[in-house]
Amino acid sequence: MVFIAMMTYFFYDNNRRVLFYSNTSSPPMPLHHNRRVDFSMFQPERNNYCPANEEILNSAPMNKNQGNDACSEIMLFLPGVNFAYYGHGSQLNNYIAASMIATSMGVPMLLLEPPLENQKFQKGSQFGCPSEIASLPDGLDLARFPSGLSRLIDHPSWLAEDAPFQSGLSRLIDHPSWLSRGCSIPACQQIQDYDKLVDSLAEGGYRVAYFHCQDSNRDGKTTKIYVTAAYNVRYRLQFIHDGLKQGGISREQILLWALSLGSTMEEAGHFSNITNTQDFWNFAMALMNRSGILKLQPWIARDIENHIKTFRLPFNYDQTDSDFDAIHIRRGDKLLDESKKEVNKYWKSRGHNHPPVNYIPFEHYLRYYVKDDCVSRGVKTINRDVYLATDDPIIVKEEIATLIKVNGTRDGTLLVDGCYSLKFHFHPTQSDSTAETFHIQHGGPKGDCVSRYERSIAALSDLIILTKSRTFIGEYNSNW
Repeated sequence: MVFIAMMTYFFYDNNRRVLFYSNTSSPPMPLHHNRRVDFSMFQPERNNYCPANEEILNSAPMNKNQGNDACSEIMLFLPGVNFAYYGHGSQLNNYIAASMIATSMGVPMLLLEPPLENQKFQKGSQFGCPSEIASLPDGLDLARFPSGLSRLIDHPSWLAEDAPFQSGLSRLIDHPSWLSRGCSIPACQQIQDYDKLVDSLAEGGYRVAYFHCQDSNRDGKTTKIYVTAAYNVRYRLQFIHDGLKQGGISREQILLWALSLGSTMEEAGHFSNITNTQDFWNFAMALMNRSGILKLQPWIARDIENHIKTFRLPFNYDQTDSDFDAIHIRRGDKLLDESKKEVNKYWKSRGHNHPPVNYIPFEHYLRYYVKDDCVSRGVKTINRDVYLATDDPIIVKEEIATLIKVNGTRDGTLLVDGCYSLKFHFHPTQSDSTAETFHIQHGGPKGDCVSRYERSIAALSDLIILTKSRTFIGEYNSNW
């Protein structure tokens, strides 16, 4: 749930809440157990992104040992290794984790996508392709034919100069310049053979491997290159977390980390004085979010916006004061392994040694809505719109219908605890199977790239709506 926590909780709005549910019958607890970091110093722009503090980053290099040569040490992140087949949430979370690792090390981060001959997906990306380029040959250098792409490209920055249309994860993510620090992929022998580089990563296990190369892009100067991939970034992040808990990271390192995230000196000082590790990560992600860590490519943002417009939602989701709630219910393949233990605990706490169903019922997610809220506000009813994202819409809708039969209102809403009147909204294309609508791998890796792209847009539209909610209710077994 890293992505939602980062993008929802860290909009610097003390009225926004992220909740999680355990399998017990106790009341739900706020995600961070009421420990709040003072984010009042942050003033986000309307789109929730602020530029990184370039002046400070330029005056204080990301790595104190680099001097004026910001590219003498870099980190290459290989997002496609063993992870291109995973869902959108997993891949986005790995990218965020890799960014956090690079900034903690004080080095620029660059994405190294597989060469086109190594790509296993049509048009070079697991996220599909816009319909405007679907008919063009694979590997075509689209930057050389801007006039033929006028329907897609109405801004010159959409395509990198003298480069193919972005492939791999870069089809989805516009990697920010404040993370790359203007560095380019080193030109050295060790990187030219992508397969060999991947093999060397496998030999290193979960460590961040590194080597030195004579970079011809830097007049033959030596560049120290750290290499990490999607499958080992979370282990490296855990290593950093353990170092924080054990006091193994110096205050000076933390100050440089904050500066590399675009903080002011005042913010860096506050960051370095935080002793609670949860508050530390809260603050780090807040800095990262403000700097614009996760920026979608313009064509992705365009198509998400157009897709959401078709929803005809009765509430305005795209405002900083958006007043709706969101719930994410993740079932599907998670029930086979990751969620199984929690599901069994839930039903055992209710006297069932053998669960009647293999999931935690929807009603459990509604425990946040309590009658005390009506009492404290001096009202009889609180009306709420709730956007519900799930990979099991048919069953969830049946559960809601059953609840409404018992505690429904005349206008078809669900009355919870005699206080909250909830009206639920789903993605309009959710019908018989969300796997066909949302999952990135439906149809196989060689599936039609336009269909793959449409599934990506549908899933990301759901995700964006969740991030805009006033209150998000989710669970830790979700990659969102």
